[in-house]
Amino acid sequence: MEYLPQSGSKLIVIAFEGWNDAAEAASSFARELIAQMELTASGLLGGEEFYDYQTHRPSLRRGAGGEARIEWPCAEIHTGTVPGTAIPVEVIVGQEPAFLWRRFAALVAERVEPGDAVVLVGALLADTVHTRPIPVTVTSERPEDVPAADAMRSEYEGPTGMIGVIECELAAQGHAGVSLWAAVPGYAGGGHSPKAQLSLMTAFEDLTGLVLDQGDLVERSREWEVHAEAAVEADEDLADFVRRLESMTDAADLPEASGDAIAREFERYLRRDEG
Repeated sequence: MEYLPQSGSKLIVIAFEGWNDAAEAASSFARELIAQMELTASGLLGGEEFYDYQTHRPSLRRGAGGEARIEWPCAEIHTGTVPGTAIPVEVIVGQEPAFLWRRFAALVAERVEPGDAVVLVGALLADTVHTRPIPVTVTSERPEDVPAADAMRSEYEGPTGMIGVIECELAAQGHAGVSLWAAVPGYAGGGHSPKAQLSLMTAFEDLTGLVLDQGDLVERSREWEVHAEAAVEADEDLADFVRRLESMTDAADLPEASGDAIAREFERYLRRDEG
């Protein structure tokens, strides 16, 4: 797959802390993308009308000289270009707003122009296991308009977060966004999961063809697995539950042991080796 913007257009990546950010996987991925691409903070999306400061309180920070400043809850916009290319990129990341969601989603949609490639990133709690790869689902409200993404048509119905609202707003305005959803084990969703972040990074590489630096994520993922395993083994009922999930997962994933899955892994290896 190579879901990238048309010539002269931009790549837009969007993630929010909060309900769509299980184990902080989506927001951590977005901030890592900002760091690796050396993007520059270029503005804020919306203002104080979107946030409840009693729920997400502003933070008092001090500079090297002791001077005080306030960091307000917000969604920040970071811009630049994909390293080694002329592709403009924009990453929007921050706290999910508390108010005026329709207006907020409209502000995001206004930033999208024909030819842009929009990637929305989220993570949810699911019946998955820490001992197996964290699955990432690629969906779109308009998959026929983004054949390069190889996305499934979204069939979810139920409560949604800002990521779902924005994707629907984009579709209503004729834009075809693509969503990456990491399914984090529900029993291990507390705190940051580097393994879920790594899965989102891998899915993003598969989607766009871009190569990212995994840094110490692989090692940290192994450490996360060890801690999760210790917590599971300390609870007999949870251990039984996880073993059942492992059996169900392995049975469902048997077809993935060959064919397209092997081809994807080989292509990923070649891209990383060339980088």
